Amino acid sequence: MRSPWVYIAENVVSNLLSSFENVRNEKLDLEDVKPKLVARFGKILFHESPSISKETTRVGLAAETTLSQLRRSFYTNIPNSYMENIKGEVAQKIKFDFEEEKDLYHVKLCDATLPDSNICCKCSVIKEDKRLQLYKIELQQVRHMVVDISCLDKNLDLRLMLSTKRILTTLTDDEMQSIRSLINSAILDPDVKGGLRWPLGRTSSGGRYCVVGVSHTIAKDYKSSSLRLKVRHADRYDFRTSTREATREITLKLKNIVSLLQLQEQDVEVSLVFEMLKDHLRLIWDHFLCCEHFFDIN
Repeated sequence: MRSPWVYIAENVVSNLLSSFENVRNEKLDLEDVKPKLVARFGKILFHESPSISKETTRVGLAAETTLSQLRRSFYTNIPNSYMENIKGEVAQKIKFDFEEEKDLYHVKLCDATLPDSNICCKCSVIKEDKRLQLYKIELQQVRHMVVDISCLDKNLDLRLMLSTKRILTTLTDDEMQSIRSLINSAILDPDVKGGLRWPLGRTSSGGRYCVVGVSHTIAKDYKSSSLRLKVRHADRYDFRTSTREATREITLKLKNIVSLLQLQEQDVEVSLVFEMLKDHLRLIWDHFLCCEHFFDIN
């Protein structure tokens, strides 16, 4: 039998190549767009669907067919013991070097002129007067490929995702002023969900931009010659649904595969991409899919 990482690579590589080709065909300037291929770790959860009854399952519908019809989500909130093991033992084995720690606030804005996409404002804190400082504005992440893999011999599952973000650099002075007005009126408050609040009536600006979500993230970044590792605590709050999510997350960025795909203007050498992907998946299989404790998913 083939090794699991070989089997996964064989089934993913064509999807990855076609998805990256779709990115190219959108005629985007790849200098303004950041393609990213990442691996994430957690649990695939299947949720009940009204269209599938217990009786349907009992009369012999195949389990695989039944699961394919259920609504799925990927639960990435990992236990603290797993996170500490990744930062310590695994990072040393793979020879990751610590790069930096980032303490950021992300303000998600709805733009009335872009109903199908949100804007993400990345902000740091000016410690002297405890105000937010805006340093990057991006369009919401676009997912071009998402592959969820149930790793039955392990106690964690795997998600591979290719996505892009576009940095907004062509905003007018009026647009920048409206966005800065919202950022400047935010109040740091560790006692509220997401860590930010706004004075009454100040969550919108100019009738165009409106705050729809916030998150506070503290992340440690590590790097090797071919990979980047992000270990992150995130506290998110969605204004539209009034829901909060506090998570611990591990993300592995497969940067050399994206670099190879960007260099290949026309025909990509499939075997080279396959070998890179296979090697990364073997490393993931050996070091990132074991977790001692069960998840609290309530």
